[in-house]
Amino acid sequence: MKRKTLLQCLTIAVKNNPDHPERDCYRHFSFIIQNHKILEWGTNRRSSPLTFLGFPSHSKMHSEVDACYKAKGIMSKDDFEVVNIRLSKKNNIKESQPCKCCYAFLKHLGCKKIWFTTTTGNFAVIYP
Repeated sequence: MKRKTLLQCLTIAVKNNPDHPERDCYRHFSFIIQNHKILEWGTNRRSSPLTFLGFPSHSKMHSEVDACYKAKGIMSKDDFEVVNIRLSKKNNIKESQPCKCCYAFLKHLGCKKIWFTTTTGNFAVIYP
């Protein structure tokens, strides 16, 4: 992943943070990256529970799932990466490692790498 692409994702997240649908909760942004380009991005928000994907019945739409749904049909399976960013209301960078359900979902889709923000303000990477 090019640093330029990670910074583009962060810029989009910061720009859209004030309008995030979850004003009182954690603000997560996920980006589908293919060939160093942002194909689509999504946010966490209130919706019907995703129990059919294995998520708990109390959960709502996770940003990873939202981004993948939006990118359906334009992303190549087995050739994409995901960038997760979590921000506070004041744009402080928070930990955004995917939950176990999102990790399994992305692994099932063939995601090559998952980049996520850490509490130190850096990006870390995991390989599903």
